[in-house]
This record gives sequence, C-alpha cells and structure tokens, in this order.
Amino acid sequence: MNLLNVSFKVASAILLCAFTAFASEESSGEKTLAVQKAAQAKERTVSMTRSDLRNKLGDDDLKSLCSGMKKCLDIDVPGCDEADKKPLKRIKYDGEFCGVYKEIVKRGYGTDMNNVMAPEIFARLGRQYRAIYVNEGTLPLDQNVISYLFDNMPFTAQLINAYLETNYSLEYASKDRRFFNGSNGGSLSGEFYWALQDSAGAKLGLRDLFFGYGHAKILKWSLTGTAIAFLDMDPLPGKKLKYKLTAIVFPGNSVLNSIMQMKVFKNVVNEKLDEIVGDINKAAGSYFGGNKEPILKNATLKSQENVQYVLDFETVVNGAPWKLGDFEKLQKERAKAKNAATPLKVEIQK
Repeated sequence: MNLLNVSFKVASAILLCAFTAFASEESSGEKTLAVQKAAQAKERTVSMTRSDLRNKLGDDDLKSLCSGMKKCLDIDVPGCDEADKKPLKRIKYDGEFCGVYKEIVKRGYGTDMNNVMAPEIFARLGRQYRAIYVNEGTLPLDQNVISYLFDNMPFTAQLINAYLETNYSLEYASKDRRFFNGSNGGSLSGEFYWALQDSAGAKLGLRDLFFGYGHAKILKWSLTGTAIAFLDMDPLPGKKLKYKLTAIVFPGNSVLNSIMQMKVFKNVVNEKLDEIVGDINKAAGSYFGGNKEPILKNATLKSQENVQYVLDFETVVNGAPWKLGDFEKLQKERAKAKNAATPLKVEIQK
C-alpha cells in the first residue's frame, strides 16, 4: 500500500516550496497571495494599463516584468513604456536566465497579463537574483494514489498527523482548489497558487507548476519571500514514480542572495527535506505493515466525512483509477444523491 509516501509529493512539493519560498525578503508593503487572489477575482480589465501593473507590482517589479518579457520572449507587455522595457543592468539575458521563461510558456502557462498571477510570476522571473534547489528520486506509489492525495490535500495532512502526531496542515483557499495554504506546524508555512496541473494539456497531475509565498525560520534567519516550483513525475515499473522538484527562489537583495548560495544554508535545506521525507517514510512503513490503529484512534479521522475519505483512499490504493478533479465530481454526486427526495409510497387497502 502506498499511503503517506504520497505526501512526500505534497509535503515535498508544497512544504519544500514553502521552505524555499522564504528566500527573498519582501518589502513590508508586499501583498499576500490571498489579498492578491481576492483583488484579481474582482478585476475585469481587458488590457492592463501601466497604472494597473504599477499598482499591482510596484516600480521595481514593473521594470523586471517589462524588461524580462521583452528580452527573453520578445513580448511587449501592454502597459509597459519604452523605459520599462530597457534591459536591467547587471542581468545577462542569456539562455540560462531566459530558459525558465521559455519552459513555463512551453508547458502552457499564458503570457496574457490578465491570467491569474501572471504579472507576479513573470515579474519575479525578471529579478536579478535567483537561487535554485533541485530534489529528485523515486516514490513507491502509482499515479492514481498520488492524484487522490493531491485531490484531497486536507485529508492527506490529517493522515500524516494521525501516524506521526505532527501538525501538518494543507487547506484549499479558493473554490477552484488552485489556491492553498500549507504548514508543517512549526518553522515552515506558505500560501500557494497551483498555476499548472499538466504540461500543455498532457500528463495531468504529473507536470505541476506552483507559485507561492513562504515563511521559514532557519538557523538564525527568519525569512519571507516567493518561489516558483516545478514538480515533474513519471511512472516507473512496479507502481513507482520518478520525481524531480525544482524550486526557483528570488532573494530580494545581494545579502540574501549570498546567504542562499552558502553551502551551510543549502545543507540545512537538504536536512529539512530529509526530515520531511523521513516523517513520510515512517508513517508509510507503519501503514504498509498493516497498522491501521492510528486511523481508528484519531479523532479527526473519525468524522463521518473523513471515514468516507479513508474508504475512498483504500479503494484507490487497491487499484481503482483516480485523476485530478474526481474528488469534486464525486462530492457533487454524493450531495445530489443525499438531497434527492425519497418517493412516498402509499398503499390503499381494498
């Protein structure tokens, strides 16, 4: 059975993203992802003006957006003036710098600035400083299992907590389930936008792009910032998945950039990742060994809702198909069945 190893994907993709997202020290006026999400939901702008972009990003990120899009993708962003599009000093717009732009577009993320979070994502890519973290390996689970746990993140966190007595949390923050919050209950937390769930319409659930804000306390540093993360997975024989997580972090200044490049700092990042993976492996080992007691004893999992999720999960673990979006469809079907009126039968005795 493939239970909480799957969470390595959620805990590693989401909490790793949260962890590495702290890297850039944002200004005190930086809007949170939730505030930006709410603001964007109200926007009906057909074509953003320079004032719209400036209010959304600030002067520095406006220039990062306009210059990066022009130099790397040869796109003149509506609202950018000629001065905004001039190359920024100290940035070498070479294949390495522009490669991420091209990769995101190749995967299907649009360059229209009215797309959700597009100005924020492309503005970050245009900044001078970057720190890149890569983690890869294999997971002992199949695509259906990982799709279920991605499709029901709060339940995934509750499973981890039931086995390890931890305080992981994962909560959706929008009706479309593309915005969510994550935390390990301690030094790591973040809020994220699930920008892509496939690559140009292919490999649903196996090609993911996240953008988010994270907060972390690491050694003597307490940092907050943004990151973009690619999570790529491919099935292997024997119900396994190969994964590669690439997190691109944007330090806000040269000092933070130097910290992020330090060997000791990167070692701490790897230690945190190992800790998360270790938690998942412990829980999975217990579950695979037939220990269901944590599920039966956990008060949260005893709720009527979670009992149904446990049953659903067991079905998927045992081979039932599952893809992203099935959870919401199933919930709607169950609600419809529950609300359906039971016909009243009246028998007239003669």
